[in-house]
Amino acid sequence: MDPAVRDGLARTWRLLMLVGVLAIAVGCVAILIPAVASVGTAIFIGWILLVAGGFLVAAAFSAPSIGTVILRLIWALLTMIVGIWLIVEPHNGTLTLTLVLGLYFIFMGVTRIAVAFAARGQQNAGLVGLSGLAGLIVGILILAKFPSSADWAIGLLVGIDLIFAGWTLTSVALVGKDLSRGTARPA
Repeated sequence: MDPAVRDGLARTWRLLMLVGVLAIAVGCVAILIPAVASVGTAIFIGWILLVAGGFLVAAAFSAPSIGTVILRLIWALLTMIVGIWLIVEPHNGTLTLTLVLGLYFIFMGVTRIAVAFAARGQQNAGLVGLSGLAGLIVGILILAKFPSSADWAIGLLVGIDLIFAGWTLTSVALVGKDLSRGTARPA
């Protein structure tokens, strides 16, 4: 392991542990009350799009021609409009996000199944196919219950993702803790 990474982990393991535990806690809350987490996610994405739209406006003026500047400004304006819409109408935003999420899972599921089929006989092709099948099933479940799935799908998936992210962070923090005590083996 790179010495700078080792030192960084040894110094920051407590912060990593704290963030990891908080992510797990927030993930559990999101799973328990997914409707609130879904609306919160829509608002969060809205703010991200609003800020990104501002950066896109600034970047538009670096374009080489006036036509490109105008196209980039239109793109920035659309990004900002969607962001504002998600902030002002988060429940309607969750409906749209849920529809897109369901379609995404179906598309990615079919794609992964096709990749696994094309790679059959190679290492881990079966796992890719299994992942694709799981994604396809999740997409079908989301779309089969649409629009009522907007009340739970995004919040549930965000909760699960936060738990996995927290689990990863706490695992890394434990490595950092061992490094800070000098008990970890050098890699």
